[in-house]
Amino acid sequence: MIECMKNMAKRPEFGRWIPVTERLPEDDKYILVSFDNFTLPDIGRYEVDEDGNGAFYPGDDEKRYAAYGLFVNAWMPLPEPYRESEEK
Repeated sequence: MIECMKNMAKRPEFGRWIPVTERLPEDDKYILVSFDNFTLPDIGRYEVDEDGNGAFYPGDDEKRYAAYGLFVNAWMPLPEPYRESEEK
């Protein structure tokens, strides 16, 4: 567990919000998103279409956050999921 935390801490983006103006996340990976106009973060994803245009989507939803009036201003990677075998 301690080794896992040390490895995660070495990632420069771990535990810090990355503004969308600084960098966009990898395509189709789940991430934690923050909003310019809403107080709670959410788990979503960023997708790039065949024309190279990207948008943020909530979870597995096919509608963009913008369709709900929510505007993503920052994101951060999700931690690795818990695995019981890591505790043993």
